Amino acid sequence: MMDHLVILLRSISAFLILLIITRILGKQTSSNMNFHEFVTAVILGAIAANFAFNEKINISHLLISFTVFTVTSFILSKVILRSRKLRMWAEGNGF
Repeated sequence: MMDHLVILLRSISAFLILLIITRILGKQTSSNMNFHEFVTAVILGAIAANFAFNEKINISHLLISFTVFTVTSFILSKVILRSRKLRMWAEGNGF
């Protein structure tokens, strides 16, 4: 019973963390996502799922991982806005 409660709390926590990160990154709907945003969403979802169901993962490691991917995605989004070549690549149009 205690294991179920832990998984429930970790799942809710992972969901809330993903909501906060999504608001920070300002993600659009999935129909408007480019490859970069899609990959970021998949990675963050995988991290959240691992956190929710793998009790061996340390919370500090999870937060470091979320922070690295959030900051990396944010920086890449800003760079993409400034570089036409990188934007074309991130959107899947090649160089």
